[in-house]
Amino acid sequence: MFARHSIEQEKQDVAFRQSAWASARETNRWDTEMAVSLRTYVYDEFSKARSWLDLRRRLISKGFYLKQGKDSVRLRDAYSNVDICSCRFLGFPSAQLTTRFAEMRAASAG
Repeated sequence: MFARHSIEQEKQDVAFRQSAWASARETNRWDTEMAVSLRTYVYDEFSKARSWLDLRRRLISKGFYLKQGKDSVRLRDAYSNVDICSCRFLGFPSAQLTTRFAEMRAASAG
């Protein structure tokens, strides 16, 4: 019974095409706990990425993608396309990521 309910619930979640992160952003339910949870959830993807392409691939596996904003790179929910937060909010300013990726590329080329 539980497995059947879980499968049906999962189908409903996919039908709504929304994750908990998007839901929080849409309803302005961000709190400290949710922010810390998101940072923890994507920390490895940001810290281990070796390029923008690598970061994008890592994030999509977690249900997110990146989009260039006016002043920053933004994390977006891959299911609902809702803007969630900036990379800076997660502790990874886009300028620092760009510098880190350039240094990694130079080190591997040299």
